[in-house]
Amino acid sequence: MKPARRSAHQPSLIPPRNRHLRQPRSTSPAAGPTAGPSRWDSWLSRGASVAQIVGVVLALAGLFYTVIPLYQKAAVDEQLARREAELKMVETTLAEGKAEVYRLRRDSYVRVATRAAAEECSDVFRGLMDLPAGTNESEHEYRLRLDINVVDCVDRYLAKADEMKELNPADLATWRSWASGVVEPLEAQRQKANAEIEALPAKAARDPSMLDAEGEFAAGANRLFTSMERILFPTPKLRKERDRQMFQRRLQSTRERIARDYRQVAAAQLRQTLEPKAWRDERAKKEAAVRAGAEASSAGQ
Repeated sequence: MKPARRSAHQPSLIPPRNRHLRQPRSTSPAAGPTAGPSRWDSWLSRGASVAQIVGVVLALAGLFYTVIPLYQKAAVDEQLARREAELKMVETTLAEGKAEVYRLRRDSYVRVATRAAAEECSDVFRGLMDLPAGTNESEHEYRLRLDINVVDCVDRYLAKADEMKELNPADLATWRSWASGVVEPLEAQRQKANAEIEALPAKAARDPSMLDAEGEFAAGANRLFTSMERILFPTPKLRKERDRQMFQRRLQSTRERIARDYRQVAAAQLRQTLEPKAWRDERAKKEAAVRAGAEASSAGQ
């Protein structure tokens, strides 16, 4: 029996065991039905976008509220520190200026007071000025008086400085302490000179040689009188009176010389040493610095 013919368009039957040889294998899996994104995926995608936006906003907020204020604060602190340094410099300059003004005022007052105290407390003009009008004592007695207590006299000037507030308390205490070491020895010298003046007549009566020699003019006059002694002083009584007057002149001259020496020494020491040495040294340094600056400026020109 012949097999039945098949038409050209009718596919042939392929045995199941050989189907893989005749039909090409599909490389792609069978496409099932396509499913859309789930609701969770959509929310997660939206959340990620929102998180990114929030992160950017937070970063900008952190920059604006932390970094920029810190930078601004650092800049303000630096500017404040610079201004404080400038202020301290100005305050220092102002304090130095005030101290210099006070020093100049103090030195001016102390120098004027020192000169006045030297003249008054030493009574130096008593031996130079004429006898004041209305004085009941003789000129010799007036010249010999050393009745000004140096300590009390200088204390009056210190009290006046305290009243006028020309010196601060520290400088006033310094001046008092310094002045006490100057005026106390001078007061001791005044008392010693007074004692010598009082005791000199009795000592000179026993030993006239301790009196000062007469001046050149008086010595010449005495030589003349001696050469004419028989004419001018013919009797022993006249010659004795002459000797007594010569003794009195020498005694008075010696006593006045003792008083004058004390006054001159006291006046010189008060002028030179009544002002504290530290203040004098400080003023000398300032004046030397000013002179040096002026010389350098003139040399530069």
